[in-house]
Amino acid sequence: MFITVRYGANCREMVNLQCRVLILTAHMKSKCQCRPDDCIDLLDETGTLMNLSKVENPASEFASKYLRERERYILIRIIRGESSEATCYESLLENLGKHHPDLADRLQQLSANAQMRHQWRRGSLQRRAQPLTSTPARPRPTSQSKKSSEFKGTPR
Repeated sequence: MFITVRYGANCREMVNLQCRVLILTAHMKSKCQCRPDDCIDLLDETGTLMNLSKVENPASEFASKYLRERERYILIRIIRGESSEATCYESLLENLGKHHPDLADRLQQLSANAQMRHQWRRGSLQRRAQPLTSTPARPRPTSQSKKSSEFKGTPR
């Protein structure tokens, strides 16, 4: 059971799926010369993010649980902003647009969606923090006051 991971200047690495997620990501970090504290993940050729970076216990979970045998994946770096929602996805395969134009667009969408979620949450928090400055509502006529106005001959 293996997968092919593409990165760098069109480099390919065959990886055994019968290993822990932690081992797979550490191996790929060393191959593509990432820093140990970089967050990496895989994107399949349909544009689906595999979310290996969100595996709860990567030291005990096998990669075969999350990845499909004989598939090809693109190595990506996840760059998180100040908050966990502000996220940017960067391809570690050079010239991704040349090899996979749809995947380059997909990475931009993923990054934009993460930023939009962050801005929406930040904006909604700001809206909640602002005091309400609306005009008081007019009292609605009750059924009793409607009936009395009908008898007086006044329009509603």
